[in-house]
Amino acid sequence: MPSVGHVVVGLAAARGYAVDGASRRAVTATFVALSAFPDLDVAARCLGAAAGSEWLHRGALHSLAAAAAAGIAAALAVGGLGRPRWAMAAAGALVAASHGLLDTLTGGGAGVMLLWPASAARLIAWRLMPAAPIGVRIFSPRGAGVVLGELLRFAPLLVYALWPARRGGDPGRTRVLPS
Repeated sequence: MPSVGHVVVGLAAARGYAVDGASRRAVTATFVALSAFPDLDVAARCLGAAAGSEWLHRGALHSLAAAAAAGIAAALAVGGLGRPRWAMAAAGALVAASHGLLDTLTGGGAGVMLLWPASAARLIAWRLMPAAPIGVRIFSPRGAGVVLGELLRFAPLLVYALWPARRGGDPGRTRVLPS
C-alpha cells in the first residue's frame, strides 16, 4: 500500500484525538509519523539484513508488538498532547498497528509478520488492494495508478481529516481537561 493510505489514517486519527487547535499540529505530526514508521524497514537491506531476516520489509516493524512499543515511545517522547499519556500510548499504538493491518489487505509480497515475536508467520487477510511499488518506482505509471486507487479508497477518511473545523471546535466533541 502506498504511504498515502497510511498517512490518511494518521491524519484522520489526529483529527479525532486532538483536543484543541494548539495541540493539533503536534498530534498530527506524531500520528502521521506513527502511521508510516513500519516502512522504515525498507532500509534494512541497506543496513545489511540478510534475505529471510525478520527486519526486512513487512517484518517485525509491521507487528502489533512494534506498534505497541511505538505508541508507548510516542507517549514518552511527546506526552499526551492534551490528554493523559496512557491515551496517547493507546491511540498511538492503534495508529501504528493500522499500518500492518492495512498491509495484510494488499496483494504483493509474502505477507506481514503481524504476530512477531510470537510467530514469524507472514499473514495475508485478503488481497483487496495492489501493493505500491517501493522507492522511486512509485513515480511509474503503475505507481501512479496505485496511488490514485488509494486516494479513491481513502477519500471519505481524507475528507474527514481535512474538513475545516467549526469555530469553537468540532461539533459533538467532549473537551478533556489536562490531568
